[in-house]
Amino acid sequence: MNTYIVFDLETNGIGEFRPPTQTITQIAFIKFNSEGQIIDQYSTIVSGATAVNSGCHAVNITLESIENEGIDPVLAYKRFLDAIDDNMIIYSHNADFDVNLLKRALQKTDMVFPNNEVICTMKTSTDLCKIRKTGYAAKYGGYKWPSLSELAMRLNIEKDNDNFH
Repeated sequence: MNTYIVFDLETNGIGEFRPPTQTITQIAFIKFNSEGQIIDQYSTIVSGATAVNSGCHAVNITLESIENEGIDPVLAYKRFLDAIDDNMIIYSHNADFDVNLLKRALQKTDMVFPNNEVICTMKTSTDLCKIRKTGYAAKYGGYKWPSLSELAMRLNIEKDNDNFH
């Protein structure tokens, strides 16, 4: 039976987006089989960030929670990597960012990101969501990459805004 893993990272919102240089503040994943049964799931706050961009709407984690609840990044990364089986497909929304940020973080350890296939739900759902580009990007035609919230809305998935990412 095939297994799959969906993961997401949260960051402190300080640093560059391309290439990603932000500090990981949370890692979460759900591992499931082809029948949709959850096999494993994990979410933890990661220590290490010394500041957070509280003005960034995407940053939902406070410096206080990082200091009080954060675990050693190496333990968090190992827990995620240990959940990945050979030939398992890895999914992430904005996978280029998440995977490259994690690869950068892993350079400080003896761990490496596996060579499994990675599918980006942001890029693969563009034609499904069909959200027109606006502003300057509109001159290039096509559709914009949907946010995770926009994709959930298109799929009629109810979301809890406090725990969505």
